[in-house]
Amino acid sequence: MFSCPHCEKPGISPLRKAILSPGLIATCKSCSGTSGLRYPSWLTAMLPGSILMIAAMFVDSGSVEWSLNSIGLILMIIIPFMFAPLRKED
Repeated sequence: MFSCPHCEKPGISPLRKAILSPGLIATCKSCSGTSGLRYPSWLTAMLPGSILMIAAMFVDSGSVEWSLNSIGLILMIIIPFMFAPLRKED
């Protein structure tokens, strides 16, 4: 469980944190406070995976293209999950 920015208790599930984006919010199970991600931190976290997926469009080898796309997708899930901080929503 991830710590809620409102009550600092573990109240946000890992699955919910994994699918968060700036347009989606998470509700804490402890205090019912809402939290989400801000655009700058989310976009910064998405950048490495996006670069790999764009680079895959310019590769001639099918196996390298699939590898770059797969690694890019994994990075687009893991980096925001691990490093994008949760912020209080109003």
